[in-house]
Amino acid sequence: MKRFEFSMMSLFSNPTSVRSTSRGFRSMNRSLIAIAGLAVLGFSCKDSNNDESVMGNWKAESPFEGVARSGAASFVIDTAAYISTGSDNNNNRLADLWEYNGRTWTQKANFPGAGRTGASGFAVAGKGYVGLGQLQGGVYVKDFYSYDPTANKWTKIADYMGTGRVGTVSFSVNNKGYVGTGFDGNNLNDLYSYNPTAAAWTKENSFPGAKREGAVAMVINNLVYVGTGTGNAQTLRDWWEFNPSNGIWTQKKDFTTDQSAIMRSYASSFVINNRGYLLMGVTSTNDTKIWSYDAATDTWSSDLDYSNSNNKFRVTPSGRSRAVSFSMKNLGYIATGAASTTRLDDIYSFNPAAAREVVE
Repeated sequence: MKRFEFSMMSLFSNPTSVRSTSRGFRSMNRSLIAIAGLAVLGFSCKDSNNDESVMGNWKAESPFEGVARSGAASFVIDTAAYISTGSDNNNNRLADLWEYNGRTWTQKANFPGAGRTGASGFAVAGKGYVGLGQLQGGVYVKDFYSYDPTANKWTKIADYMGTGRVGTVSFSVNNKGYVGTGFDGNNLNDLYSYNPTAAAWTKENSFPGAKREGAVAMVINNLVYVGTGTGNAQTLRDWWEFNPSNGIWTQKKDFTTDQSAIMRSYASSFVINNRGYLLMGVTSTNDTKIWSYDAATDTWSSDLDYSNSNNKFRVTPSGRSRAVSFSMKNLGYIATGAASTTRLDDIYSFNPAAAREVVE
């Protein structure tokens, strides 16, 4: 038997989407992969057989039409998302580009650089940008390209100012793109911004936390929140705020012992209505929750463990790491990625304001 549960929460506008980039070269089966569901508590209208107040619903969308992959790059321009590069089940490096409008997939002009995995992507002023990554032979590269969706054309831009790398965070805010941290044979904490008007990269204040790879970034109200990932063979618990207008980093609350399940690497994240969501990735705790971040109060919550048989989602994404994730049209999306060593080609949307369909 299935039932529907409803609740309400305040909604705010948030035009910025962010992506966390992935790294596909090193071993992917040394840790457990977290799978996740989401609930946000709020004022509710619920059926008489239900004592939970929950909201948010996953939906399986039309499968990605490219080959299954992990370590892809993505960016969002207006109402379309783009997925490019990555590595397939035979570890071949890829260079195709696909456009997704929320319903259908269309193949576009191939990425002009060599096929790669673990590339970085962002969008600024109507154009997408993809670069960095690791080639077939294991070489880390620093070339970068811009994509014009109107002309369906790629153009080479200035090389990245730092070293070639994988496992970065990338984001866009205030008409600039930012790429930093990652792994080039060593963990890194440097950060650089790209200004399309000046057609140049600029070194920004380095990330002040431990050098790391596989972190996430979330843009909320033009401030950037960065954390998670691994460094010095440890999964990290610090969380930081970056103000692009003045370059200042501010440390926020570390994950407490009770929040150790948040700690992970190569996770997925997106922002919807000024709330950040963190899900999946590589974790040692087999966490089965999606964590929600409220930047105004610097607090995390995870209100429902959907592995509980009493509150199971009817539709859920399978566990994965090194996926692409983004927000578009007030929905969060997760696509592709790797479940252990198997690459995936599915895509799911998450609507935090929808009725949750559950099964008993």
